[in-house]
Amino acid sequence: MRKSILCPVLAAVLGAAGFALRKWELATAFEADTGLVTPGMPATIALAVLSAAAVVLFLLLSLGRHRAFPGGFDEAFAARGNTLFLGAVVLGAFLAFGGAALELVSVGERYRQAAAMALQGMGGNPFLAVLLPVLLAVFSALAGAGALILGRKCYRGEPVGRFSGVTLLPAYALCIWLIGAYQARASDPVVQDYIYELLAIICALLGSYYLAGFVFQRPRPGSTLFFALCGVYFSLVTLADRHDGATLLLYGFCVCYLLAFAALLLWQEERKRPSPEPEGPRMPGGAEPDYHNQTGGNPQ
Repeated sequence: MRKSILCPVLAAVLGAAGFALRKWELATAFEADTGLVTPGMPATIALAVLSAAAVVLFLLLSLGRHRAFPGGFDEAFAARGNTLFLGAVVLGAFLAFGGAALELVSVGERYRQAAAMALQGMGGNPFLAVLLPVLLAVFSALAGAGALILGRKCYRGEPVGRFSGVTLLPAYALCIWLIGAYQARASDPVVQDYIYELLAIICALLGSYYLAGFVFQRPRPGSTLFFALCGVYFSLVTLADRHDGATLLLYGFCVCYLLAFAALLLWQEERKRPSPEPEGPRMPGGAEPDYHNQTGGNPQ
């Protein structure tokens, strides 16, 4: 089976299996009263083994020789007329827009809670408490817009151009998301609560970073594929966690965005490059030899 089909299918199937195991783990491995993890539970072990196997498999699939793509992003992600690619990117963009909208809706309630805690002397400036959610909402919307622009240009065969900042918008949004997610979880002593959440954001961030590298003349197809596939897998796994609506939509954006560009990159690598025309012997000064007046054997 072609890698452009095998790799996305494996990431989706393994992610779905990880989602089911995570649901099992949340239902059986955590104590109801304390929220602590019961050591040695089958669900926890099975999910850890599956995740390690998935990472190793994606690494093996990403190793090997890759095309150099001297044309940069425009060559590696040319998708003229590819409606499947465009549909996945558009879906991911609207998921990002939805996540941004829900994040903005929640800002008012977060501010009221932070202000109430500040009045009781248990919190700081309430404006700082909503700064990251507002930034995440803004950059999530920008990431969706950037995905739409990239998808349209790839679909129409239009050049993205060198050093285009559009490719960095998803990476910026993921950076802010990672900071906010870690800040919310930093005081949680149970790492198993949030390990797959952070792995998903980190892998998606690195996948977006290496994807943008094609625009900045630093193409690394192997690293791009590895982190994109890992990002898809861990995003699907952590969908089983107890997230709010905005977070669920943002993970959906990661799945669609990374899966679409990873599959397109693999498809481009599988395409046959035009073979150069054989060059015949040339006479001094660049003139072509006269084959019609040549005879076999020794000259008479």
